[in-house]
Amino acid sequence: MKSRQTLSKRRWTGIFVLSMIIVITCGCRAKKETAPEEGKKPTEREQQVAKGPFSTLAITDIGISGNNVSISGNTDLPDGATLNVGFNVWGRSGSDLYIGVDKKITVFNGKFEATLAVPQRDEFKKGPYELSVLFTPRGQSDRIIKLVGKDGEHLGGELVQEVGTFKVMELVEKRELQMSVTPPSYTFQQPSEFPKNSAERALAEYILAWKNQDWDRMASCTQKTWSSKEKDPAGVLEAWYSFKTLKGFEVTNLKKVSDVTSDITFIVEYEAITNQISKKQITARVIKETAPYTPSEKGQWGVNPTSALREEDAH
Repeated sequence: MKSRQTLSKRRWTGIFVLSMIIVITCGCRAKKETAPEEGKKPTEREQQVAKGPFSTLAITDIGISGNNVSISGNTDLPDGATLNVGFNVWGRSGSDLYIGVDKKITVFNGKFEATLAVPQRDEFKKGPYELSVLFTPRGQSDRIIKLVGKDGEHLGGELVQEVGTFKVMELVEKRELQMSVTPPSYTFQQPSEFPKNSAERALAEYILAWKNQDWDRMASCTQKTWSSKEKDPAGVLEAWYSFKTLKGFEVTNLKKVSDVTSDITFIVEYEAITNQISKKQITARVIKETAPYTPSEKGQWGVNPTSALREEDAH
């Protein structure tokens, strides 16, 4: 398969983040490494590896079992080197949300293997898919750095690229695979399911605006008193909710506190960390006002956003 020679913006950023993570992992592992027995003759592979330069990363086999994909291959990098193996949908740009999965693995006997759980989301229903293997000298053990060079000086070949002040070696391949992907379904109650001019409907409008990331609309559904105290209500709501991709919404309880105040308990499911769904229970206070600090039965229902920030894990 043809490898891609340029790193996306996402991968440039990922390399630096990955390096910091590997520093911690490999720092601990390096302490456990022991020196070769004195006088012991190096193996043929050890003699060959010590020469360098290192230029080979190759995917030799791909296995699919249920929701998992296994990626294995070989390399001329020294045993003990840490690689990052990734799986994603092909063709996503560097500005897109990264939805792929990655795993750090260690080279052994010139081979590597990683088993990754395929994200059960719509984007992965259809290929082609992107398979990647990345080596960076950052965060490797002292023994590996001595062989490949602190800045990857002993890396060579067409897979090597310069990233800032150092070199990395990366293989990226496009593959057509038959995957079994079944995204979960979520309950999402619409405003039309609730009575007009009701507290529940006002909350549903507020939550739908969150799902659509329509911050101006969301701000218009808030309590008049709260919005009057904020210079930029929509901006505040965006800061609170923009990193949460809403999937599900369901009202579970309504408590009428007074003719102008109701507490509504509901369940939401959202994705704040890629490929991880959080299920939370929230009780929001909804208040009817004609103007700020003026509760009235003739007013308009509005959600108090501060009350809606208090979340509990739901099961």
